[in-house]
Amino acid sequence: MKHSIHLITMLALLVLGISAGTVNAAPATRVENAIWAHDHIYDTVVTDTSFSVPPSGSTDIIYSFMLSGLDGQRSVAEAAPGDPEFNGGRWDVHLVTFTPAGLAAHDPDGDGLVNFELTNAEDLLLHEELGHLVVNRANFYFECPMLPNRGIR
Repeated sequence: MKHSIHLITMLALLVLGISAGTVNAAPATRVENAIWAHDHIYDTVVTDTSFSVPPSGSTDIIYSFMLSGLDGQRSVAEAAPGDPEFNGGRWDVHLVTFTPAGLAAHDPDGDGLVNFELTNAEDLLLHEELGHLVVNRANFYFECPMLPNRGIR
């Protein structure tokens, strides 16, 4: 059971694009500047809660860039605290990868880091339409709350 909790925590860290070296992988670890939503950055608390099937009608999409091909882009959520449709930090993970056109647009200097971050779901979907991104459902569901950011980005 302890191994399972550790694995779930590690998967949540990966989805959020956080290295285990940055955060102690124990449950209930606060991570600052982790998730973008509506052009605001949020902190989160990594928990050991995941679901094998989505909780019926009670998840929001979180776009993860962990396998995107570039570093520096944090996860983007479609909803946030205060939104009427926000489901409290229960996430349906969608994995985002940059296309060759996206690599050229988001990393024109070729250093492997995004030159600008996408900070809301609408812009992310626009960049998908532009052919910069490919979005795939991961069939992984987990819970981590979004908290007001305590610091400056």
